[in-house]
Amino acid sequence: MGIARKSAIGFVGQVYMLVVGLVSTILIARLLGPEGKGVLAVVAAVPSLGVGVASFGLGPALGYMAGKDRYPARDLVTAAVVWSLGLGAMIGMLVWFGRGPLLVSVMKGLTALDLGVVAISLPTYYITAFMGALFVGHGRVVAFAALQSVWATLNLVAVISASVMLPGSSTAVVVALSVASAANALIALVVFRAGFTLSASRMVEITKAATPYAAKSYIGQATSMFFLRADVFFLNYFAGPAAVGVYSVATNLAEKLWLLSNPVSSAVYRQITGAERKDAVRLTTLTSRSLLVLNGVAAVGLFLVAIPLVPLVYGAQFTNAIWYLGLLLPGVVVYAVCQPYNQFFVGQLGRPGVTSVLSAMMMALSAVLYVVLIPILGPSGAAIGSTLSYSSALIGYAWLMPRASGATLREMLIPTRADAEIYRSVVASAVRRVMKPHSGSAG
Repeated sequence: MGIARKSAIGFVGQVYMLVVGLVSTILIARLLGPEGKGVLAVVAAVPSLGVGVASFGLGPALGYMAGKDRYPARDLVTAAVVWSLGLGAMIGMLVWFGRGPLLVSVMKGLTALDLGVVAISLPTYYITAFMGALFVGHGRVVAFAALQSVWATLNLVAVISASVMLPGSSTAVVVALSVASAANALIALVVFRAGFTLSASRMVEITKAATPYAAKSYIGQATSMFFLRADVFFLNYFAGPAAVGVYSVATNLAEKLWLLSNPVSSAVYRQITGAERKDAVRLTTLTSRSLLVLNGVAAVGLFLVAIPLVPLVYGAQFTNAIWYLGLLLPGVVVYAVCQPYNQFFVGQLGRPGVTSVLSAMMMALSAVLYVVLIPILGPSGAAIGSTLSYSSALIGYAWLMPRASGATLREMLIPTRADAEIYRSVVASAVRRVMKPHSGSAG
């Protein structure tokens, strides 16, 4: 199956996830209001930040080893489960024992029960993340897109069920989403169908093999997750959960753009990793230019649609989210454009340390910006800080990529006439595939 077809199938799945995700956020906003929505945003950020920061680069290492086909799939799946259980239990205990200072600072608004439920469910979030890395690394993009759609559906069912059983209770939604997370992890393991390796020595071997790559990629993974999710904690500390609730509507909408770029990035990862250097450079720059066009056009459309619909759909209390969305969108587009360059350094060159240094610089920048801007500007400061930190990634790759690959800035950033022909060809092919079944039935 070619890259275009994989991307198209993944795109359909991501559109479905977009719709389901929007329905979930609208329900939560309507049922819980800004403060309840803010509490759930903080809750959601805990596993995201925990898995991103405290998986110690093992997720990218699994994807890398899967892409290189150096180990049987069953060995990698077993490693994913063992690592998830160990890391999830460790981080869960740290979160629980630190609940005192956490609940009066960056996690204020949460109850001890909320935090305890999230801590217990952390291993399932690790399994889901690690299995996602294996699906992408093995090139099983279509299966991964289908899985993501199932996960989104389960999360929506969880939100609806909790809201019906205990209306207005954010804690009920937290419990329901944690149950959905366990189901998501189990489904991922069943669908992968690789079995397990019941050998401790084999697990030690896999862990040793993963450690060098994981160590090199860890800083990049941890720091990137920091500047993607830490804004919620900074804003909660300085402005409280109600401000987070309104701001989270903007971030939820803005990050929906990544649902468009993620299938493309997933589809090309294996090709970028395994291709000859010259072909990998060409594919990387082409993908980045394509994401600039795709996400740029989508960002303009999203903002125009959001202006009348946010107060209508979410409620008048969330109107300011439109402004925050406008501040976030440029950075979200730029961050998507950088994804292929990250894959080139990590997968093709096997140099995650380079991107780790870049991510560390971005983390430091974002932390400074949040501390300076949020006390003055509130959610607007968080949005500006996020956009500036995201955009600094492109500056870094604009300096790194030409030196590592010989690609020019024009090749990296300026769409060409040939690109337009490719876009038309892909669209025409997709339309033919959609129309063909109807033509056959008509005959």
